[in-house]
Amino acid sequence: MKTSLTISKSLQAACQFINAQEHQQLIKDVELVCQQLVNPHFGIAVLAPFNFGKSTLINALLGREIVPTKMIRTTGTVISVKYGKKLTTIITLKSGQVIRSSDTEILKEFAVLNRKGQRREDVISVEVLYPHRLLKDGIEFFDLPGTNDQEEQDTLVRDQLLRVDLVIQILNARQPFTLGEQETLREWLIERGIKTVIFVLNRMNEIESNDDQNEIYNEVCSIANSVTSDLPQGLKNLYRVDALPALQAKQKRSFWKTITSGIITLEATLLTVISLQKKRINQTRLFRVIAIATQIESILQKKANDLFEEIKNAEYSRELTINQGKEREAFLRKEFKSRVKQYRNWLSLDTLVGSYQMEAAQSLETGEFNKWQDSQFRTGIISYTQIIEKWANESCDEFQKKRDNSLHLSLPSYPTVSLPQRQDRNVQQWIGDIFNGGQNRRRLDQEYERKKWKAYKNAIYNYLSEFQRNAQTSLNQYEKTVESLIVFPIPPESPTVIQKRHDLNALNSSLEAIKSIKSLQSKIKTNRFKGLERIQVFFLFWKNWLLHVFQ
Repeated sequence: MKTSLTISKSLQAACQFINAQEHQQLIKDVELVCQQLVNPHFGIAVLAPFNFGKSTLINALLGREIVPTKMIRTTGTVISVKYGKKLTTIITLKSGQVIRSSDTEILKEFAVLNRKGQRREDVISVEVLYPHRLLKDGIEFFDLPGTNDQEEQDTLVRDQLLRVDLVIQILNARQPFTLGEQETLREWLIERGIKTVIFVLNRMNEIESNDDQNEIYNEVCSIANSVTSDLPQGLKNLYRVDALPALQAKQKRSFWKTITSGIITLEATLLTVISLQKKRINQTRLFRVIAIATQIESILQKKANDLFEEIKNAEYSRELTINQGKEREAFLRKEFKSRVKQYRNWLSLDTLVGSYQMEAAQSLETGEFNKWQDSQFRTGIISYTQIIEKWANESCDEFQKKRDNSLHLSLPSYPTVSLPQRQDRNVQQWIGDIFNGGQNRRRLDQEYERKKWKAYKNAIYNYLSEFQRNAQTSLNQYEKTVESLIVFPIPPESPTVIQKRHDLNALNSSLEAIKSIKSLQSKIKTNRFKGLERIQVFFLFWKNWLLHVFQ
């Protein structure tokens, strides 16, 4: 089974995920439960509204007026009653001063509410030491302030209930189990895993009719039986005790009245519970740990679910952005390739020759090649280059990529023309031209012009071929460069989502630890041997009862 230290660490670690302002009481409960896990004492608290006889019952159990009792609001702070060799009252103040007294009169000054119903703010603790067998072996009684009086008092009582191992809830026979008491039982005890509860029905002696007494007892008994209890098998959780008559009977040593008051039966029950519960105190304390853990689990699970949804939505949004970006990337690449293809088609040698050879050759022949190159050819190059560069730059801008590349197409040097030599007429052709009107000369001139024109065309062809080779190489390199830039940048996970995922992992780890604590409940249940325990309870109870009767 997990150690108390491990359980405490798991609970305290889980509290870091809980809103301190929204769940202030729960965090306080965790602190109290962790303290109680290592508390060596067995604490018994008496719980009831004002004027229900809490202090009187404690006095009746101890057989002496130890704690103050009045018909007005009395107990203003928690009074701890422990075992001591002689009666001693110890008051510890915030200043560090410790006041000791050999009687309990000092309680009226430090532990009782003033006329305005206020308790002293300078008191840290109030303890009473007294030699009684009920208090031996680390047993500690707590006389709590009355409930349903002041919020401050209720908070004090509510916190103290997690520091004890047994709660005695006093019910008034004249108004048993009011809605307020049932609410207290549910919210302060049951929902917090405090299952070791004994109900004491006080002041039945003030009900004159036996029929009324039986009716009241049966009504209270039906409610008490509906409460899941961790008391040893064979013990009831409801006892009739007339506290004031019991105290008076003990003080007067009236044997019969002491028995009929019900106080002996309650004492024997308490001793039986203490004897058995102390042996498994660590297990029984786990009930409230599990109850607190269940509340924490609910809060943490909701927070984990919310975080999971937030992360899921953020991931969906990021994935949607990535998909849209990839689609846009594919579109831009396709369009860029389309424009590159158009440019590459224009740069094909056949296209260049078909589009520019004639004009270029004519300009070369007339000596205006540079003019043609600047006004015609360069203009076409720039036009196509601007189209492709514009698309590439817009794509880079869209993906926030740096534009550090341009398409540079260099022009070849001035075309070199290898003009043919003019062929002169031979003697025979010269003589023939005298008779045929210069036909041979015209034929030679035409041949020369044809060869010269072909030379100009060849020069331009070579010029365009060189340009085409260089341009295709530059375009191919430019295409690779731009394609490496037309890539949608995958957005990194935001620091917020990363932190949320980290928080979710931590939350889930904490949830696993809390669930591990809750799983201890099954082990507690399997350690109960009901039949043997009933026999043990029977003998222990009657042993304690007889010892009290004949002491």
